[in-house]
Formats: sequence, C-alpha cells, structure tokens
Amino acid sequence: MVSLSLLLAGVAATAASQDPAVAVDVPEQHPADYFSVPSTERAFWAETFQNTTTTKLFEGTTWVKSAGKKYREQKISVKRGSKLLGKFAADKALVLDNKAQHYGFAAKLPEPFYLDGSKGKKSLVVQYEVKYPEVVKCAGTYLKLLRDSPTLNVTDLNDKTPFTIMFGPDKCDKNNKVQFIFNHRNPVTNMYEEKALQISPEVKNDKLSHVYTLAIHDDNTFEMYADLNLIKNGSLYTLFKPAVLLPKEIDDPTDLKPTTWEETEFIPDPAAVKPAEWDEDAPRTIPNLSLHQPPDWDEAARGPWRIIQWMLNLESNVWQPMMSNPEYRGKWSPPMIENPDYVGEWEPRKIPNPDYFDDPHPARMDPIGAVALEVWSMSENIRLDNFWLGHNLNDAKKFARLTWQLKHEAEKKAVQMEPEPKKPTPPESKKKDPNVFDRIDEAVAWVV
Repeated sequence: MVSLSLLLAGVAATAASQDPAVAVDVPEQHPADYFSVPSTERAFWAETFQNTTTTKLFEGTTWVKSAGKKYREQKISVKRGSKLLGKFAADKALVLDNKAQHYGFAAKLPEPFYLDGSKGKKSLVVQYEVKYPEVVKCAGTYLKLLRDSPTLNVTDLNDKTPFTIMFGPDKCDKNNKVQFIFNHRNPVTNMYEEKALQISPEVKNDKLSHVYTLAIHDDNTFEMYADLNLIKNGSLYTLFKPAVLLPKEIDDPTDLKPTTWEETEFIPDPAAVKPAEWDEDAPRTIPNLSLHQPPDWDEAARGPWRIIQWMLNLESNVWQPMMSNPEYRGKWSPPMIENPDYVGEWEPRKIPNPDYFDDPHPARMDPIGAVALEVWSMSENIRLDNFWLGHNLNDAKKFARLTWQLKHEAEKKAVQMEPEPKKPTPPESKKKDPNVFDRIDEAVAWVV
C-alpha cells in the first residue's frame, strides 16, 4: 500500500512539472530535481542559464567571447547558488569569476529587436539581475544592446562597437548610477550622438540580487525600475543631455557687437570729488596710549591684569597696545551712478539653424542585433541572471516576481543565517607583554 507521504510527494512533483512557477519544498541533497524557472515564451528573447554549463556556454551559437586582446584572460562560469538558498540553490547564473579583469562577451539575437509603433511593438523592455558578492567599490555591470547591421560580428566586440542602448548599474568610486544612454541618429547629418540621462538613480550596492528594468514606449517616454520599484521616468526629449532636438534658431556667427554699444549699467560719478578731510594714508589702528589697569581690578579673583591686544607699531618697531583708528577712512572712490549711455546686454541676431530637424519618434531607435556585456570590476564572483527582452512591461514584471522576488527573499534569510566572522585572536606574546602604546590606549579608554 502506498503511504500518504509518498502520494502527496507525487502530487506535488506533478504540479511542479505542469506549472514551473509552483514552489516545492526541496530536499537539500537534490535541489536541482525540484527547481525550474517560469515560462519565457512571452519574451522576445530570454536567458536563464538553466540549460547550460560552464563548458557548454560558449560552445553553441548564442554566447560568444570577444577575441579582443584585453579580454583574453576573462574567466566566466555558470554556477549554482548557495546551498543556504533552499530550492534556489539550483538556480544557475553566469558568474564573472575574477577581479581586476576586463570581460567582453555577447549573445547574438535570432532577429533584430526594436519598437516601431506597430501592434505588439509599442514598447521595448530590457530586464536582468545583478548580484554582487560584497559591497563593491568598482564594477560596471551595465548591458549594451548592440546596433544591428550586416557587419555586426560579436567576436569583434570592443568599447567602440556601436550600441543602441546602454542600461544598468555602474559603480566606481564617486560614480554611482544606473546608466541609461541611447544613441540617436541625426537625419540631417546622419551622425549618431549619445544621449545620457542627466540625473540617474543610484545603484543598489549590497550582497543581494537586484533586478533592473527599463521600458521605452512609443510615446517617447521611459520607465526605469529597480527591484520592481519605479526609480525614474519621463520624456526622452527633456531628461537627456545633449537634448534630442536641436534649437530651431541659433546665434548668427557673422553678427558682431557695435563698438558704440554700451553694456555697463553703472559708472563712477565723474562729478564727484574726494572730500578735503579724507585722509587715505590714515592707518587702520593706532597705539592705545590710554590703556591702563582699571582701578577696580581684583587680581585675587581675576588674576594679574594683562593687555591682550598687542600689535607691532611699524613706525617705532615696538610692541605696544593698539586700538582702531577713528580717523581711518580707507581709499576713497567716487559713488556709482546710472550710465546715461547704457543700452543693455547685447545679443546677436538669430538665424535658422541649418542642422535643425524634427524627430517625432526618438523612441524608435535603431534595431538591436545582440546583447553584450563589457565589464571592468574590482570584485570577483559577480552573478548575472535572467536576461529578458520583450515588448510588454507587465510580462517582464511577472517574470521577475516569479524569479528574482522569491530568490531575493531566500537570500535575505540566508544572509541572516551566515555565521558572524570571528575576530582575530591576538598573539600570546602580545597578551602577556603589551607594548607601551597598548597600555596608553587602555588608559585612555578607561578614562573616557
């Protein structure tokens, strides 16, 4: 007869196989048997790394390492999570193994990814997870969505490879921002120019996984999320520098200010005369010849009487008490009056801007042909996971709730379970015979 516990286990396993989002209690010894990610069928392209290994990652046709010289030593793995994460111990992620190293790799998309305002392509959504093993001082883990072209070869990836969008966390020293930069083409000059978000949110910098989401819409607005919380939104026209649109008019470079144009609003009064009694040579301080000990000075209560304000008399080269000179006036200058010839600030005349253009759809950027990462980091074991490209923001959020959010809660519990690092034990010799500085520190600490 089949036991009730075995029957219930079979029902749970069947439910998990039918709905990959169902959470199942996972035995510690076999977490992989019970873990799977939700369906990604509603994504344009997704990468969860669940169906690959370190050895297979770059063997297929999707992910390719750059052949660039500075990326030659890059070491990339696909690894499971910590055993403290329960069923998420089997969640695989791409790991940048070493610190102080350049990484460059990319995944070619099966077809170009873009929005054009047509049905089903009114938004462009990018989402992925980043996990630092520690609070980082320097790590740029942003994505580059490379511009599609017939000549795009991800093997040649380098920092000059044209991109359409750059998005993600970038933390190094004082630079601390979630980057959002897009390349915009001027239809008049046919030249590209990077448009960078002027005021960017800060990076979430701790030991937990964080999910970053960018949505660009056909109405030329955007939204940025961190951990499913809105951190920035607005217009592509107004929040980026340089601005998407150039001014319609510019200053005429041939228009010169007339030599007779007077821009000075106030001038010294030419009729003013220095008063006869104004002595510019009078010193700021003079000897205080009347300074004596007050007759009621109580030395027993207040101590010996002393002259506090002593200065060197430059005339006699003798130190003596000084006082402010009541006759001191300083250098005389005439009062200011309104300039009768004042015209105002001159400005050149305006002319039509020959480079002006109107772009009603800056959100319809160049198609994207590949997802790339170019990373420099001073931290090791940075984890990247659950890449998602799509056309529906709600689909991306739902996927994040079924992956990142559940894992994030498990990570917070795991951090609480981590043993506190042991404090180093001082050597025995130092315990028995502390040096004089140790004794001074102990004495100061005792007094305080």
